[in-house]
Amino acid sequence: MTEVISTEEKLTICATSQTEQAHCPACQQVSHRIHSYYQRCPRDLPISGQTVQLRLRVRRFRCLNTACGKQTFAEPLPDLVGHTSRRTFRLTLLWTVFAIQSGGEPGARLLKAVGTTVSPDTLLRLARTSPTVESSVPEILGVDDFAFRRGMKYGTLLIDWERHQVVDLLADRTAETLERWLQAHPGVKWISRDRSGEYARGAHLGAPEAQQVMDRWHVIKNWREALERVVSRLYAGLEQRLQQPSTPFKKRKKPRTVHEQTISDAAREQRLARYEEVLSYYQQGLSITQIAQQAHLTRTTVYKYLAAESFPERHPRSPSPGTGKLIAPYTAYLHERCVQGCQNAQQLYREIHEQGFSGNPRTVLRWLQAQGLFPRRYELRQFQEDWGRKAVPETSHTMTEGEARLVPASQEGKTPAEPVVELPSARQLSYLFVKDPARLESRDQLILAFIRQEKELELAYQMTRQLLQLMKNRQGEKATAWIGICSQSGIAELEAFALGIQKELPAFVAACSLAYNNGMAEGAPFRCA
Repeated sequence: MTEVISTEEKLTICATSQTEQAHCPACQQVSHRIHSYYQRCPRDLPISGQTVQLRLRVRRFRCLNTACGKQTFAEPLPDLVGHTSRRTFRLTLLWTVFAIQSGGEPGARLLKAVGTTVSPDTLLRLARTSPTVESSVPEILGVDDFAFRRGMKYGTLLIDWERHQVVDLLADRTAETLERWLQAHPGVKWISRDRSGEYARGAHLGAPEAQQVMDRWHVIKNWREALERVVSRLYAGLEQRLQQPSTPFKKRKKPRTVHEQTISDAAREQRLARYEEVLSYYQQGLSITQIAQQAHLTRTTVYKYLAAESFPERHPRSPSPGTGKLIAPYTAYLHERCVQGCQNAQQLYREIHEQGFSGNPRTVLRWLQAQGLFPRRYELRQFQEDWGRKAVPETSHTMTEGEARLVPASQEGKTPAEPVVELPSARQLSYLFVKDPARLESRDQLILAFIRQEKELELAYQMTRQLLQLMKNRQGEKATAWIGICSQSGIAELEAFALGIQKELPAFVAACSLAYNNGMAEGAPFRCA
């Protein structure tokens, strides 16, 4: 080394080769006659976040063999850099490791932070040309799908469950592809998979001696979807039975404009036409898959349309935000203060802030709006004539004229009852069945208690708790009895679910007995072992 030139971002190391002789790469004859000198500038490993550039003064030798085709040759540096390479071997190794472990774009960003810049395409080329290491066949194999292009093309991801590493990526998610892989890699003893029929058939044909384990998350997901179909069928009756108590704080909905109503009516007509089209195809004897292809719908939507007794109308969205866990401990006090007449968001915020509330005044304002106690801007604009202007007296706060306009004139002096319980959509109601009851908010507990008054939904809820208990406590010996109860429940949607599970009974029992699941396959990085 002859000199070191340091700047803020770059470190240049100047060095001269000390070799007195070299072998000709063509005839391998030793030569000590120097023809000339030249300079090579390869990149090297970064030092303390600085890019390192080598500036090497290298000799060019004259070949002494008159029969050799080379007259001169460059001095080789076999331990440092390749013949024509512009980076050292150790820098190439570093890039290759980052390419394999992180990929193109992420690897390039990480290397830039380390102190060396490289394009993502270069990292991908290094990853493709790096030698592959043959991994041993896993005894516990996780099988799941992934998207090359979401909604268009899918492949299969194979995971070594014990080592938490990706084993292989398959080009599609068909049974034949999985079967060929398992036959080429014998030794798999357990296969954790979702409820895909293709994966079940491929695992059975490719490794018939292996025990298949159904993924518990997918079982619960399919069960919740069956519950959603049950609730959808009974939803109209639930809405009729729901008797909302009178309240002085009736929520006002934003009236739709003529343009919005036109768009909504057109969308409903389009959905109704598709619904009638699905029924027409079904009466013609087409299968679910054929109906989905002809109507350009998903199979889930086709099942939903066929299970509905009439055209399923869209349900209103859930209440607006603002009643989350942050303000939940103070809602009882806020209701009490609203009964007393205080509807000033700033005043209420100051009072609960002294009690330990860590949110901001807008959270209190959104809560008041969600309860219908405070109008939104469009309500002030559209319904200002409906609001009373007489102030309601209260002990700790005197309402201003602006605040008095927010109290409905028709409700002044009345004592409010419990907050209005609005019925969420069937999808939202189905989630209440599978959630932990201890973690439900008071509003959700009230809604769940209401819908459980329906005989079928109460039975479905009890069976849901039993299913979750089976899987949580690994009670595989009780799985068969639970399926028998489900198949005789008298609820068509749940009986259909039990029939599907019955066809894969060993895999379901294994799911209720073993700890294996597809958790690590969900969102796993695509790097092969």
